[in-house]
Amino acid sequence: MLPATSTAAFGGHRALFHTPPRGTCSRVISLRLHRRSRATTHINIGSFLRCQNIHPSIRGFATAVESTNAVSDREFALFNTLMTQLKSPNKISPHNTVSTNRNLDMAGADVGKPLTGDLAKQLPSPIQKGLEALRQRDTRRLLIYLGKICLMGELELQEAVAALPRTTITEFLRSLDPLRVARDADPTDKAHIQVGMYQTLHLESVVDDWGVRKLYSQLLQCMLALVVALKASGQVLQTEEYIYLLRCAGAASDPVGARWIWNDMVRTQNADWRQSETYAEYISARFLTRPIYTSYDKTRRLVHPRNLHRSRIRLDTRYVYALDRLRFNQRIARLYKGLLKDVPYAEDIMRKMRKNRPVTNLFYKLMSDGHFITEPLLCSLIVGFGRAGSLRFIGSRILHAYFGIDMRRLTYNESLGTETTYDENGIRSHACRVRPTLRLMEAVVEAYGSNGEIAVALQLVDHISRTFSIPIPRSIWQDLLEWTYIMGSPAVSVAWKKANMQFKIPNPAAIKLIWDAMISHHVQPGFEQYNILIRNLLGRHQFGKVMPFIRQAVDLYDAQCQEYEAAVLEYVRMIRDGVRFSNGVHRYERARFRKAQMWYDIRVWCRAYLLGVRSYNPSNPLTIIAVPDFINEFRRFIPNPAQYRTATGYISLFDPAWERLHGISVSHVPMAIPMKLKRKRVWGHQFVKARKLSVFSSHSLVGHVPVAKLGLVTLLTSTARTLEPSGRPSQFWGGNVKKSRSLTESLYSDDDDDYF
Repeated sequence: MLPATSTAAFGGHRALFHTPPRGTCSRVISLRLHRRSRATTHINIGSFLRCQNIHPSIRGFATAVESTNAVSDREFALFNTLMTQLKSPNKISPHNTVSTNRNLDMAGADVGKPLTGDLAKQLPSPIQKGLEALRQRDTRRLLIYLGKICLMGELELQEAVAALPRTTITEFLRSLDPLRVARDADPTDKAHIQVGMYQTLHLESVVDDWGVRKLYSQLLQCMLALVVALKASGQVLQTEEYIYLLRCAGAASDPVGARWIWNDMVRTQNADWRQSETYAEYISARFLTRPIYTSYDKTRRLVHPRNLHRSRIRLDTRYVYALDRLRFNQRIARLYKGLLKDVPYAEDIMRKMRKNRPVTNLFYKLMSDGHFITEPLLCSLIVGFGRAGSLRFIGSRILHAYFGIDMRRLTYNESLGTETTYDENGIRSHACRVRPTLRLMEAVVEAYGSNGEIAVALQLVDHISRTFSIPIPRSIWQDLLEWTYIMGSPAVSVAWKKANMQFKIPNPAAIKLIWDAMISHHVQPGFEQYNILIRNLLGRHQFGKVMPFIRQAVDLYDAQCQEYEAAVLEYVRMIRDGVRFSNGVHRYERARFRKAQMWYDIRVWCRAYLLGVRSYNPSNPLTIIAVPDFINEFRRFIPNPAQYRTATGYISLFDPAWERLHGISVSHVPMAIPMKLKRKRVWGHQFVKARKLSVFSSHSLVGHVPVAKLGLVTLLTSTARTLEPSGRPSQFWGGNVKKSRSLTESLYSDDDDDYF
């Protein structure tokens, strides 16, 4: 081993063999380089041994002592000899041989070595194909081969991971970022799959029993398998790689797993490398601050008054019992959606975040450790405090201290006071340490909207937009509309009434006011905004005002049908030509899901319209003219048979030429719901069995039969890819379904194996 002060001199240039300690003065380095300058001897080329790179991952300093205008013949011959020996590693003198065997113990010494062609050919086939998809930036195909990689043997996977360069592993994990996977490979991205949609569209292959995308749950398992193999090879994870693992845990709605990954940084002695970005990702995964972490379901992120009991407020015993009974009835209808996976009883995932101590400890630790405070970190903290209902802490310690937003009242229920220096929204601004952006708008809408403070959220959004000249996009208006609709829905509004907090319930006309404000900001509404407005008008029995909006929404559905037809033609052409084009497959799957989703929403509107019709006058034009015209105009969305009520009874219209949906009971879901038993006056578990339904229709997403067995006409007219009519299995008879492949897994594989 050469001493740390040894130097190598070539043609007037000298370099240190080893890196000096960090902080070494440049004067000391210069003295080391000049130490043997007077004793430099003549170099004998013939006796010069091959220069071995003992530590290829360590960078050394090089300092030019004097400049040379030309290279001598002797120096050129020396460098030529060195390059020749480097290109032929097998021709090494016996006294200078270094073992080149790659094993698990030496994997850490080859971190910086590039992946050569010979080494790539020695890797297993799934890893070779995965690396090829990685080079092509094909996220969809990379996920396919990732599943095959995880099926490899444990020892084989460890040897393959040890043979890969360290930078390749990092790039592999970076390409599996859930945010990138959601954009490139998830056809249901940014879509809330309700329980009714889950049953009607037959989405068992997409969503698991807890309402989480199966794609992200399987992705988390595969990434953990890669991490285990990486650690078995003697390597440790980098801080950037922990970020991707935290995002995977968040996308799988697993806050317990996110906490385990966070503590793993302490076990591997990487906790000192935590930065603001790392804390922001952990807070997002621990408190599920991103919409994708709760599968875009706002009802899971709702702060119930029952969760605020004994954490922020104190409720009377009779209010607590009424809220528990309401929670019991809602849980039976929602099955396992939104529950914790790690407990044997039915507990909402938001119950784990009702206390403010965890997020408060993180906040003060960031302050004490002196981390750089960024807007993403503050926005994650805002949503985290919002999960616990700590709105006053948000207004005083974050909005006021960092964003310069001084609120006249921290909640809507507080008094206004007598000061007049505030604007029309009751908010004033001063010097800010962090300039707000669109991210702050999303955070305040999420935090205040989930707590029923719709008015405060709208005032903050308007103030930030006018003060900092930030236009309000459609996504913010959509969030405001959704939170207003959820807070005014029967289940949530009844909960606030039972808790004696009626001020949390918005006015029924609030959605129309937000809609008018959105139009005044020159924002073109989309199908999602029409969906909220139409549901609100139908709930208020304003059948005359709702008709123009339904027609505009149906026009958007027709445009989506044209997009679906174009995607189908491109997909069929790709299959016929034998081309592997993942963007075309993703476009087809995305258009297929969007068409089925919009059809389901319009069908719900039509069903609500017919159920809401009431008339006690036999000559009322509503039941004589309006309802028949409505059924004739939207015939393709009307339930078959169509039923509505008149002054003398019910009318049922059945059309044998149209499809009739078949709903069957698939199974019974057992649940143990914790609540206070009324007879025994003690806390216990109430055991119930909820019925799980499934609906078969040509508009569902059941099956994935190859194109060659379906035909182009079937693909264009139906979103269900099954050989049975109406998406119904052949075992269907008398309301019972035998165990078949169409209910669990696809009976056929896809033509181009792009389906996963």
